[in-house]
Amino acid sequence: MEHITVGRKHNAGKVAFAECVKGGSLDNINIKDKCFLLIILTYGKLEFEVNGERITAVAPSFLCFAESENPVFVSKPKARYTCVYFHPKFLSINMTFELLRSSKYNDIATTHGMFMLKPFIDKAYVIPIVDTQVEKIEHSADYMLEELTEQRDFYWSCRGRSYFMEIIIVLERMYGLIGYGLTHQKSDNAPIINNPRLRDAVLYIESHYGENLNLADISSNAGINHTTLTALMKNEFGCTAIEYLIKHRIAISKKQLAFTDVPIKDIAAMVGFKTVQHFNRVFKEHMGTTPAEFRKTSVQKRKDEL
Repeated sequence: MEHITVGRKHNAGKVAFAECVKGGSLDNINIKDKCFLLIILTYGKLEFEVNGERITAVAPSFLCFAESENPVFVSKPKARYTCVYFHPKFLSINMTFELLRSSKYNDIATTHGMFMLKPFIDKAYVIPIVDTQVEKIEHSADYMLEELTEQRDFYWSCRGRSYFMEIIIVLERMYGLIGYGLTHQKSDNAPIINNPRLRDAVLYIESHYGENLNLADISSNAGINHTTLTALMKNEFGCTAIEYLIKHRIAISKKQLAFTDVPIKDIAAMVGFKTVQHFNRVFKEHMGTTPAEFRKTSVQKRKDEL
């Protein structure tokens, strides 16, 4: 079975190398040498066997299976989940299984802001999700499924990819937080959190950046008064909580601009700006270029080098 989505009315015949399935059978999974499988488990428990090893995931968590494996379903007590079958080139046409596993990929990914997908390559299998991220992930998965299924306009594939990217960003953040390979590797949208008191504040910002946040929202949900929060943020990151929020919005928008054709006004709304004019102004203040210029340059540079 080929896990792809094919365009119908809009972009008829276009192939998106991903399939999103809510619930559904997990029997006879066949991803060997074909695609990755990401399962977003939001309730209950799932059990699989991989190469004779029993893998158990308790919600909320991600399950990550690479194309080198064929997980065998065992049980799903009261489980509620969404499956995303995808080839890495769904995220970027330049990504292949071979490139992801090559020694040079770290440098390439850093240069072009590409995704590492280390939970799959490293066979981490189960990555827990913190409670503050669950709602964001569920919404992103639902929106991705809707875009790939309804195909409401010319950008259905790009919109589906943009929501999937939001999920992968959270996955890579969670992978780093539990002590795997990304813990000591800096990223523009997932800096290392050394102070445990800041963890809830940072994760709240990263899961609600698309909303109209203020300092009171962040400090209240993190259980830290705003004066202490400001002091901790400045000591850890050299900026205030609101400045961190803006930086995170810019970091997410950079990936959306570089790897999708979603209209800039939609990206602006997605990352929490009320108007595209405000987004353009803030983006240029941080990046020294407009979103449109950044998109053009990023895509061309990747084409030239890869």
